[in-house]
Amino acid sequence: MLNHATNHTQDRWQTFEQTRMKQTLILLFVFLLSCGSDNKAENFNKEKWLNGTQIERGNMSADLVESKIIIGKTKSEIIETLGNPKDSTKTNFHYLVDFGYMTPFHLNVNFDKNDLKVKEVTLTD
Repeated sequence: MLNHATNHTQDRWQTFEQTRMKQTLILLFVFLLSCGSDNKAENFNKEKWLNGTQIERGNMSADLVESKIIIGKTKSEIIETLGNPKDSTKTNFHYLVDFGYMTPFHLNVNFDKNDLKVKEVTLTD
């Protein structure tokens, strides 16, 4: 009789563990889905950039960095291509972009201090 009770308790415990594991996996799946963003990497498009949201700009910012398509451009060419920056200094323009996370990132356009042409483009948080 004691053996039967022990087996019954073990069966109930195993069922409880399986149910708990399923619940944990479902919660993990829901959490991962909720962490997703509208981030869909795409090639830079001037019209989309100028008229887009910070998230749409975020989707194109990796292409701006990796393709180096704005390297060598002047400040006026950058303003024509990307619009006015959020912040600027003599050698830097900063644009806000968003990847759908907690806070926006900065697309940093860095100019050479001598000829004031773009020498580097980076993303920072």
